[in-house]
Amino acid sequence: MKKDHKDTKDFKDKSKDLRVLGVLVVLGVLVVLSACRAEPEPAPQLPWARLDLSREPFAVEAGEPVIPKISFLGSAEVRDMRLVPASQLVSFPRRTAGQVQALEMKAGSRARWPVRIGRESYFSFTPLGSEGACPCTYRVGVRSGSGPARELYRIESAPMGPIAPPAVEVDLSDLTGPIELLLQLDGPPGSSALWGSPGVYFRESLPRKPESGRPNILLVGLDTFRADALGRNLTPNLDRLAERSDVWLNAFTVFNSTNPSFVSMMTGRYGKSHGVYDLRTPLPRSHVTLAEHLATAGYDTFAVISASHLGDHASGLGQGFREIAQASEHLAAELAVDTTLDWIADRQGEKPFFAWLHLFDPHTPHTPPQPYALGFRPASPLGLDPVRAWIPFREPGPRTFAEPVLGGQRDLYDGEVAYLDRQIGRLLGFLESRGLLENTLLVVVADHGESLGEHGILFRHVGLHDTTTHVPLMIRWPGPDREGRRIEGLVQTIDLFPTILKAAGVAVPPQDGQDLGKTRRAVFAEHADHLGAMVRTLDFKYIQNGPELYDLKADPAETKNLAGRGLAVERELADLLRQWQADRRAHPEARPVVPTDEEKARLKALGYV
Repeated sequence: MKKDHKDTKDFKDKSKDLRVLGVLVVLGVLVVLSACRAEPEPAPQLPWARLDLSREPFAVEAGEPVIPKISFLGSAEVRDMRLVPASQLVSFPRRTAGQVQALEMKAGSRARWPVRIGRESYFSFTPLGSEGACPCTYRVGVRSGSGPARELYRIESAPMGPIAPPAVEVDLSDLTGPIELLLQLDGPPGSSALWGSPGVYFRESLPRKPESGRPNILLVGLDTFRADALGRNLTPNLDRLAERSDVWLNAFTVFNSTNPSFVSMMTGRYGKSHGVYDLRTPLPRSHVTLAEHLATAGYDTFAVISASHLGDHASGLGQGFREIAQASEHLAAELAVDTTLDWIADRQGEKPFFAWLHLFDPHTPHTPPQPYALGFRPASPLGLDPVRAWIPFREPGPRTFAEPVLGGQRDLYDGEVAYLDRQIGRLLGFLESRGLLENTLLVVVADHGESLGEHGILFRHVGLHDTTTHVPLMIRWPGPDREGRRIEGLVQTIDLFPTILKAAGVAVPPQDGQDLGKTRRAVFAEHADHLGAMVRTLDFKYIQNGPELYDLKADPAETKNLAGRGLAVERELADLLRQWQADRRAHPEARPVVPTDEEKARLKALGYV
């Protein structure tokens, strides 16, 4: 299309006076600055809406076409390859940052999006830069009606690395009516850069959709999330949710590996009763999953699976889901959450929904974007509001990988947790603004934890110690906010299966779980790949392979193995575990699929092989 030279001149000439400063890191302290103007008067809260510019129609005013694509929140290879042994460089050597939606733009290009503006509107994107060394300048402007273009913001690109720069949030709240949002990239000829997660957020009046009378169900499955990550100044949104939820303080997974753990949650069965022990054995189709039970009962079903190895081809967990959003590698939480928001917003009809949102971020490689990687998190729970202030959750500063092959670092793990919490806060803000929490059963649970140096294990979820088996589990029940409960008794993640079905008014079939209204005398877990099992009471743990015995009251960190000392409790727990193993429900034989060379290499890069 023909370039408007007058608009371009105005766009450039007014940049000095109208620039809105982004997020700066100065002397280790992050300061967020916005336009120098008085805060608007509080307005009645309206539902949040979101426009993903990578999926909205646009027109190119100058330069080459703008290309929507899936990119990475950081590098396509996050490691320093000089530190990676040659034995690791096989077939599929990359360890990538999480995937995000992006726009790829060539230098000299400019595009416009017609957008509607509502209350509290802002434009958000991450200036991802490019793999090349040439610097570019991102520029954001607006045009109202037939008036000239006006620049709102500009920022220089930085070289792309493992850690992405901070997201930019450009205030649009002083604008009214329909506008054109203008994105432009300046730089040397032939250079290009990526606009990550480009979206416009605003509040608007929406008709309230009729409710079915049955609760919606949202199951948020956190990958590699330790129970002790909560309540440590990392997770203001999850902590706020916990205040309004029932929280089981002694919840334990039944597996230390992702696929078997989620298979157990979705069937209510221990591994000994479903036969899935690895990342390449799909659940046999003869099993009826939670999604299938709910779909049969009239629920609309949707899943976002953020890791490729948890896809239906390898897990069998696509059963019962009408729609599935699946990662080709692994999704960053912002893309997984955005996908869920869009699906909920676009739903039609009166059917209740069951959505499974799987978030992978705390898993290696640990690549939280800035400022989370620098030790900062939002100062308070925000929902979908832009971040106005940041506070440190540790001594601020950059970190490098302590384990270069897997891409692991303890402080960066915490950064991933804080970043993940921000994305969950966005999800909660969306649901709350639309009144959906009134009729939604919201579950947050982890598939397993992670070892961060305990027992000599770095960034692997092997073994059956509490670092790997103790997981967060909370349920916010439908209805207005109420004070949550803290429940001390032992429960298992498989207990979600009958609890959810009962809440949905669906008959509960025979399985191994029990309603979370009851607690257990003992819990059990199996190790992936048939490498043993454990039994745990509130006071003692017995691990079969070893064996290992721990007095959890005297030694909660499980550092003093008491096995082999002739203690009566060892004999009792060993007998209890053998009885449990012998009590099996018949199941169809689960047969592993043969992974491709690329899939084998990807699993190896994640530390599973």
